[in-house]
Amino acid sequence: MFYKSFPLFVISLWGVIVLLPNKVSAITPLTRAEIQNLRNIVQLIPKDRQNKRPAHKSDAMTPGDGLSTGRASLADLRFNDGSLARVGEQAIFQFLPKTRSFRLSNGTALLLIPPGRGQTRIQTPSAAAAIRGSALFVRYDKQTDTTIVGALTNSGIEVSNKEASQTQMLQAGQMMVIVKGEFKGLYDFDLRNFYETSDMVRGLDLTRQNLTPTADPANR
Repeated sequence: MFYKSFPLFVISLWGVIVLLPNKVSAITPLTRAEIQNLRNIVQLIPKDRQNKRPAHKSDAMTPGDGLSTGRASLADLRFNDGSLARVGEQAIFQFLPKTRSFRLSNGTALLLIPPGRGQTRIQTPSAAAAIRGSALFVRYDKQTDTTIVGALTNSGIEVSNKEASQTQMLQAGQMMVIVKGEFKGLYDFDLRNFYETSDMVRGLDLTRQNLTPTADPANR
C-alpha cells in the first residue's frame, strides 16, 4: 500500500458512497426510509425488482427496496433512526432487511449516521466500510471495479476489501482506493475544499447531532 495526497478534482468527478463490514450487531435496525428530496431522474426499485417507477418526494421505502438515479440526479433518504443517505448521479442503492446494511452497485453515496445507533455497513461488489456515528462517502465504478471510501469525520471508520483480508481505519480527510478487491492507496484530501465544491454535501450540516428520525409510513 502507498500513502499520498489525492487530487481534489478526482473526488469531485467521482462523487461519494459508503461501505461497512458485518462484525458487530446492530443496535437500531433500519426498518424504513422516506425520500426527503430528489432532483431530476430518480427511480424507485421495489424489493421484488418488479414495477420500477419514478420516485416522488415523501415516498416510503422498506427494507429490500432500492433506487436508481440518472445523470445530474440526486436523492436524499431519511431513515427511521435519523440516518441520512444522499445518493448521487447514476447510482444504484439499496438497504437490506433486518440490518444496518446498504448495498451500492454503482455510482456515489454519502452517509450521515447519528451516534449511538450501532455499527452501519455499506458494501460495493469489491469492498466494505463500517462506521459508527460518522459521515463518509463512497464511490463505486462498475466498469473498472473501483471503490473509493472517504472519511469526513474521526469516528472509527474502517474499510475492508471484499475478502476482508485487508483492513484500514480512516481519519477525517483520508480515503482508500480499492481496485478489483485490492487496496491500491491511502490518500489525503482537502476537507475544506471538498465541503466548498462537492454537490454531495451542499445544504448538509455534517456537524449536526440531532438528526430527526422519520415517522413510520404505516402510521400515517
